Amino acid sequence: MQKIGPRVGMRLIHMTHTEHRGSTTYHYYRIQTAWVDRPSEGVRTGSLRCATCGDMVGFRLRSQARAKARQRLWLAIGLIATAALAVTIMITARTISSGSGGESRTLVPAALAVVALIASVVLFPSEDGVSLARFRGSGPHGFKPMKMRVAWSNPPATDRPVRAEIVFHDAAPPAP
Repeated sequence: MQKIGPRVGMRLIHMTHTEHRGSTTYHYYRIQTAWVDRPSEGVRTGSLRCATCGDMVGFRLRSQARAKARQRLWLAIGLIATAALAVTIMITARTISSGSGGESRTLVPAALAVVALIASVVLFPSEDGVSLARFRGSGPHGFKPMKMRVAWSNPPATDRPVRAEIVFHDAAPPAP
């Protein structure tokens, strides 16, 4: 789980290339970290210059309260999906054991619960309140690592020490 504070290290990921070796595909990335103060409330949008290709990549930066709320939302979705899956499994087991033959009615809720559980398990740990401003047209860029465990295992080995150029598209929020 990401610790969400008043400052965030935005991790811009640039996929440099892909290699296919046999039946395995390898993706290679360059990651740069830019430290930014969060807005006191709401959302700010801006662009960060990629140190690899020089493109300006749009981002949304959420306040500390909004980022924590999104993190709690993904946790709640995971807990609800787990409970729904457990209840659906129990109902299916009872239906099968009673011989009613209605087990097909419980497949749709089970499938939805599994999808929600997978989404929450993937997104909950990576939620830090930073996202791409546009999903399309971002090219080889992203703010969430494709393989979280690799990014967590040794972040200093993959980060590029560069001076970040950040441009905000909106006016600076007033000082509290």
